[in-house]
Amino acid sequence: MTLWIGTYAAKGGRGLYRLGVGDGALTLGPPDDRIANASFAAWSPDGRTAYFVDEREDGCVSAWLHADGEWHPRGEASSGGALPCYLSVHPEGSWLAVANYGDGAVALARLDPASGELLGVADTRRQQGRGPNRDRQDGPHAHCALFDSAGEWLYHVDLGLDRVFRYPLRDGRLGDGEIAFAAPPGTGPRHLAWHPDGRHALLLCELSAELMLLEIRVDRLTMRDKVATSAARKPENLGGHLAIGQDGTVRVTNRGANTLAEFTIERDRLRRGRERPTGAASPRHFVELEGGFLLAHEKDGTVRLLPGGQGSVASVEVPGAAFVLAGGE
Repeated sequence: MTLWIGTYAAKGGRGLYRLGVGDGALTLGPPDDRIANASFAAWSPDGRTAYFVDEREDGCVSAWLHADGEWHPRGEASSGGALPCYLSVHPEGSWLAVANYGDGAVALARLDPASGELLGVADTRRQQGRGPNRDRQDGPHAHCALFDSAGEWLYHVDLGLDRVFRYPLRDGRLGDGEIAFAAPPGTGPRHLAWHPDGRHALLLCELSAELMLLEIRVDRLTMRDKVATSAARKPENLGGHLAIGQDGTVRVTNRGANTLAEFTIERDRLRRGRERPTGAASPRHFVELEGGFLLAHEKDGTVRLLPGGQGSVASVEVPGAAFVLAGGE
């Protein structure tokens, strides 16, 4: 498996770095400076084309075919808003959803499913309002845009409004938005993920550092349980990244407690499992690898490989580390 690290330019990153893993060590390759501020990315369904955000005020997204060990451009477009931070690809590969944290805009961009080419933004939506946290919820802040498994709805998680909205997809446009879930005020929802059981979704709240178990219903999401993302319950802790393994294990990172925590679902309840220190500050993103977990620590500019069982921890300095991309040839 090939690995890359996306970085923030303002924190010293010089583009997208290739990362080698072998013999218990991490090796950093030269950066590709054409792919800057890549704080999130998503693969096309065929795994050949990757879509990257360029998280800046005049937001941008780009498409890149990975072939013969190189990245080949396949189009660039406005993100439809400011500071894009999340992407997802429609199950058919025909649409790209973009969440823009800066101004709260959610965009729908058209893709060519045959070539993976990015053809430009087709529609945008932006909700209005604010939350109780004056520093972080002064207005809408979209932090996740995720298609449902059937590709009929686009879900939009807004940290600033404590809401999960959803929009029907109609002839290449987003229909009228509706509230799918209202999170408790001030919780600041960040990421949504579908559980492989088909009945549940998980919602990670950044500001309250809580994980919520939601039941998927026809017209809404209903909360069944919620737990603190870290057993330490540090007041300065923030939720980081959320991912669900193929076996259904739910994992989240804690920025402040600086841990990787595991949860399982049992009878509509969340059960706390192992929580491990990551060994560096502010684990913003991670991926699961065979035999371990690779984490990008934004504050320390460190990428660390934690073994799944016994074994030594490997690390490498990556200025501005923000995102880990796995896949490709």
